[in-house]
Amino acid sequence: MIRILIVEDEPLIAADIEEICNEYGYRVAKICHTFYEALEALNTEDIDYVLLDIQLGDKDLGLEFGRILSTEFFIPYSYITSFSDSKTINKAKQTHPMGYLIKPFRPQDIHVQIQMGININQLITSSSMPPKVLVNKMIPVEISDREYEVLTELCHGKSNHEIGEVLFISMNTVKTHIKNLFIKFDVKSRSELINFIHTSH
Repeated sequence: MIRILIVEDEPLIAADIEEICNEYGYRVAKICHTFYEALEALNTEDIDYVLLDIQLGDKDLGLEFGRILSTEFFIPYSYITSFSDSKTINKAKQTHPMGYLIKPFRPQDIHVQIQMGININQLITSSSMPPKVLVNKMIPVEISDREYEVLTELCHGKSNHEIGEVLFISMNTVKTHIKNLFIKFDVKSRSELINFIHTSH
C-alpha cells in the first residue's frame, strides 16, 4: 500500500485530503501542519509520496520542504496550493516536484497526482545504471569509485540514510559525496542528476 505524508497547515483541508487518500486505498502515514513537524516525519515515517502545501503558516516554507525532498530524501511529491501566479510556479519548478495541483481540487485530482508521480518516479529510478567508465565520459572531472557507488544507490531512489546503511558510511560522508557529484555534473538536485545520467547514455 502506498504511504502518503500530508503537509497542510489547514486542518480541515488536511482532513479532506486524508479522507480522499483513504477512499482510493492509500495509507496516510502522517498529517503535518508545520514545516518542522514534516521534517521530523521524514526521519520517523516510511513515506512513498508527499502531498505538500506551499503556504505553511504565513510563509511559503512548502517550497523549502520540497527542495529538501528533492535534494536530500528523493521522495516524490506534488504541491497542493491556491497559488497559480507565474512567480510561485517558477519557484516551485526549481524544486522539481512531480506535480502541481491548484485548490480547490476534486477527489480524483489527488488520485491522479499520486499515480502519475509514483509512475514517473519509478521510471526514473528503474532505468539501468551505466558503467563508471561511461559516466566519466559524460563529465569533465571524473568521479571516484566511492562516488560512483553513491551515485548508483542514489539513482536507485535510495535516501541519504539508506545509502549510508548500504555503503557503511556516515550521513555526513554521504552528503559530501552527493555535493561533489552535484558539482561534477553541474546539477542542483537529485532528480536533475538522475535525469542527466539516464538521458546521456
